[in-house]
Amino acid sequence: MKRIVIAALWLVVALPALYQLYTLGAAISHRVFYPYDLEWMEGGVLVHAQRIRDGLGIYAPPSRDFIPYLYTPLYPTIIALFGPSYAIGRLISVGALLGLVGTGTASMIGRRHQHRSYGPVLAGAALAFGLFAAVYPFTKAWYDLVRADTLFLWLVTAGLAGLARWSREGRGLGGHARVAAGAALLALAFFAKQTAILYVGLGGAIVLVLAWRRVITYVVVSGGIGLGFVALLDNNTRGWFWIYVSKIHRAHDFSMDRFWGGFERILWHFPLMTIAIGVGLLVTLVTWIVRRKFPAPAAPLVLWSATFAVSVLVGVLGIATEWSVENAFIPAFLHGALAAGAAVAAVAGCVRLLVERHPRAAGILATLAALGIAIPLAVTCYRARWNWRPFVPTTIDRTAGDHLVDRIRQIPGPVWVPSHPWYGVLAGKTPYVHRMGVKDVTARKPYEIDLLDEAIDRHAFAAIVLDNTDLHNEYQPELSALRYRLRRNYHPSVLLPSEDRPRTFSGSGVVPESIWMPSTMPRLPAGATRLYDFEATSWVGWTRSGPAWGNGPVADVIDEHHLIIAGATGKRFAVSLTGGNKATGRMTSPEFVLAGERLTMNLGGGLDDTKLRVELWVEDKLVATATPPAPGGDQLRPVTMVLADVRGKVGKLVLVDDSETQHLAIDDVWMWATP
Repeated sequence: MKRIVIAALWLVVALPALYQLYTLGAAISHRVFYPYDLEWMEGGVLVHAQRIRDGLGIYAPPSRDFIPYLYTPLYPTIIALFGPSYAIGRLISVGALLGLVGTGTASMIGRRHQHRSYGPVLAGAALAFGLFAAVYPFTKAWYDLVRADTLFLWLVTAGLAGLARWSREGRGLGGHARVAAGAALLALAFFAKQTAILYVGLGGAIVLVLAWRRVITYVVVSGGIGLGFVALLDNNTRGWFWIYVSKIHRAHDFSMDRFWGGFERILWHFPLMTIAIGVGLLVTLVTWIVRRKFPAPAAPLVLWSATFAVSVLVGVLGIATEWSVENAFIPAFLHGALAAGAAVAAVAGCVRLLVERHPRAAGILATLAALGIAIPLAVTCYRARWNWRPFVPTTIDRTAGDHLVDRIRQIPGPVWVPSHPWYGVLAGKTPYVHRMGVKDVTARKPYEIDLLDEAIDRHAFAAIVLDNTDLHNEYQPELSALRYRLRRNYHPSVLLPSEDRPRTFSGSGVVPESIWMPSTMPRLPAGATRLYDFEATSWVGWTRSGPAWGNGPVADVIDEHHLIIAGATGKRFAVSLTGGNKATGRMTSPEFVLAGERLTMNLGGGLDDTKLRVELWVEDKLVATATPPAPGGDQLRPVTMVLADVRGKVGKLVLVDDSETQHLAIDDVWMWATP
């Protein structure tokens, strides 16, 4: 009966952690088969995998067609074996996540740790992974993506846990083989993500402490796999492998403020977790001093605390690197959570050793001490509850992805989708370079991208699909001249409606925003005459009243207003945004003969027809007005003025902006000889 009560007590303590795991499972189960990007670099990973599968390789000079991410190739290579798809990539990450749970739990449970009771051990393991699940939102919902992070983390964790156990097991060749297996896992982790090199050093330290005679085996195997494959890859790619995974990577900007701030963000995100690790280590040290031997139940705590220290360094180095996000903290939170969970059983075992001369009291005191560690961790899990639904795509998102892919499919010719190249593949198009690759090789690095500038200059792409950050943030002048080249040769043709914008749910919140077409003048249909194309840089012949329309038509308004006006043709259009929305003004055209049956023009902007409109005046009389069609906004749409009653007379247009809160945009005023 006593054992049942104690087991029930530990189950109650573990419940907040189990709820965290349920929440994480709910999020992942609703995300894994989503057919579009959950995070903006996922599609690029699939392009890597497809190139590997096709035998093209990924480490080649930067070109219009492809630039690799600055990572080692293991993860996309595994995807390539099964065939690139979002589901395959995510299932690999989910499998690695399950491997982490199994590896971490197994590292705490074992006869070698001499646990007298498994209640604290199992509860500690549950609390560890509950804490890890609790930081899923903070680390940008990263565990289940088509990204290498979770696979890398499992290889590191399995390698270190294996070495801690295997280093002293076996004899002769069998013992050395066990160390070789751990070394191989850590060496493979480097080919998932380069920061594994720090854990390779930790693995060597573990072998040195536990079985120093096997250090040579460890060095030979880890060095042979690591250096051997690096040399092979570098030789086969004519040096480009090392340029990408090391040279360009190290050239990224490094922020000391983010570096030092990273320590607080990790260590004090869950203060009770950090405190639990410190208390556990202190109790272990006291026990070691008093009993003059290392307490076996504390071995997992020492292992994961040492790993936590390395992972904190990995985290702060990662977050201080240019363009990083909070996924850099994932190793620290995993290994910190494992250390905190291991502290529960460690404290129980240490207290039992300290009072072993009083067996009746030892069990009670050990349980109370373990609860003193476990309950604060349970409270932390409870307080960190989160809602999984905001991280999960809806039917609307699936439909938006379907609509966008269908749009891309219907565009004749090559389409560049810089932030989501796999969308092009889904639409039956050839994928081109990912925007991250462009940023990597052009920001402060002397690498040119073969054929890309030429492709933009000669309008080789029939269309370019840009995200909401492509022009406003990423292509700033100090980063790349590509932004200006693109805007000189292409213009926004379509602002995607919300129902055609599939969202991302992890990492940076980028979504497709606009489709850009080559900046060429449209061919006039039969019966049409071009009155005003607004391609001049000044208002020649027009009369200005008020500042809103500026000194002439504009190429765009992105720089000053962070606003895309789509649907214009050529290189320029007219918009009443000089001085912002608050400015007002009117532009009156030169007189012209109304020689046709109707006028058409492309209008966009506000829907206030009392303050925003185009007027047609004939013989000093207002005969027609035109306003942006519903739903308004910055997508220019065609509007028609019928001229039947005034045909043959002389008229003029007046562009009116009397609004202090909105603006008007216009392009392509044509006269038609037929109704």
